[in-house]
Amino acid sequence: MSLHRRTITHVLQRTARVLVEPPPLRKIDVAPQQGVQQDVRRFLPFTALRERWRTALAPPGRHDEASAGETRFHRDVRERMGVLPNFFLTASAAPGLGEQLWAQAKAAYLDNPLPSLFKERLFVHLSRFCEARYCIVRHVGFLLGRGHPSGDARAAAASIEQVQQLLSRPVPDAAHLAAALARLEGHAEPAPIPAPCTRDEQDLFDALTVMFVVPARSAQARAAIKHAVGGQNLECLLAFLAFARQAHYWTETHPQLEYEADMLMLMAQHQDLARRLLDTSDAEWAHAGDALREALTGQLQVLNTELQHRTRNLLSVIRVLFDRTRSNHTLLDGFAEVFSARLDAINRVQVYLSRLVQGEKVTFDGLLRNELAAHAVSMQQITLDGPAGVRLRSSALQTFALALHELVVNAVKYGALAYPAARLSIRWDIERTEGQPSVLHVFWQETGVPGLALGEDRTQPGYGRELIERALPYQLKATTQYELLPEGVRCSLSVPVLA
Repeated sequence: MSLHRRTITHVLQRTARVLVEPPPLRKIDVAPQQGVQQDVRRFLPFTALRERWRTALAPPGRHDEASAGETRFHRDVRERMGVLPNFFLTASAAPGLGEQLWAQAKAAYLDNPLPSLFKERLFVHLSRFCEARYCIVRHVGFLLGRGHPSGDARAAAASIEQVQQLLSRPVPDAAHLAAALARLEGHAEPAPIPAPCTRDEQDLFDALTVMFVVPARSAQARAAIKHAVGGQNLECLLAFLAFARQAHYWTETHPQLEYEADMLMLMAQHQDLARRLLDTSDAEWAHAGDALREALTGQLQVLNTELQHRTRNLLSVIRVLFDRTRSNHTLLDGFAEVFSARLDAINRVQVYLSRLVQGEKVTFDGLLRNELAAHAVSMQQITLDGPAGVRLRSSALQTFALALHELVVNAVKYGALAYPAARLSIRWDIERTEGQPSVLHVFWQETGVPGLALGEDRTQPGYGRELIERALPYQLKATTQYELLPEGVRCSLSVPVLA
């Protein structure tokens, strides 16, 4: 017998001796949780692991027959994943169904362009919330190198300590979730999928947990993820979550599904890991949804407080608007027309806000196009040039929208949009400085307006100019410049924005 064969035989003999004569077991006391019925029978003890492993080792003839009888489909699965998971052997009563499951697994999981280790770590994390333990056991095996993580033979295996840390992450509470979503929303631009064991990965996992466990209340989480990693990655993540949910349902409805021999051996060698994988006495899978719903309820309370604050601010804006409009009009008809138009501008902002998905922000280009569309102006006279998606601060919306309204109204009545030969150029860009708020720079330039047609008295500035020169700097910490030139209005605005 060669040295190599003698070494393998010696290892197997030692393993069999350990399995036949396990160390003394200590009794584990699990404190009951309020409202949770303990089910200690669901914990698989060491003796059960030993019996399953002995069964797997006992009949070598049967194992050889199974290997010899493997189909081309089974060989493809084994080659891609490094092992043949029992998951794909459960539909024997429906020939061809296993191949369909395999096709779905390849499309949404294995061939999904997300990074391999990220996918495998996410699968393990989400499987904590499944009552059946097959998925979490098998995918921890992949993550530890028992097979290929996400079907990628080149992916590096994780350590036992890294897996234990991943399995120990708490379900986010309201404060934790709000902070994670805020950090995702704070990205200046979409970034690649984060590296393993980073805070960015943890934030993404928290948001994805909301989408997975309580999808009906995950609008803000979806918006935050899209902002952080981009629309393409979001769609790939949604496909991945759909397959993970399908895999969980399949294992929950196939309770006869057994763990593979390699995982039984691993759990026999690492009993602490086995307890964490198999012990459902804390009913994490049942409490995850409740905990997240409670966290989201806390967020709703915050949103309700913010809504009340915005309502008070809105009423204050309307009162100031009423007083300022009344002071410039002595006739009721003129007052009613101007005041009604300004209220319409405020209402358009509210309608725009109501159509946004929860967690999204109003963008400058969206607000500008919305105002121009309300006045049915000819876009052939207008040049718009600037980046899309510059998000405005909620506190700046009303005043900023009124400033744009006044500029557009003046252009429609007296300026560039009142004369077919005149032109209006609106250009904007974003200035980003590390450690400082991003600043939106807007440049409004009218040309070709007859000099005598300017509708504003240079010595008595109207409400629009007063709003731009006084209210914006005071309320929004903006820098502004407003000029009435012979060819039309030239105005520049520099306003702090989110990104």
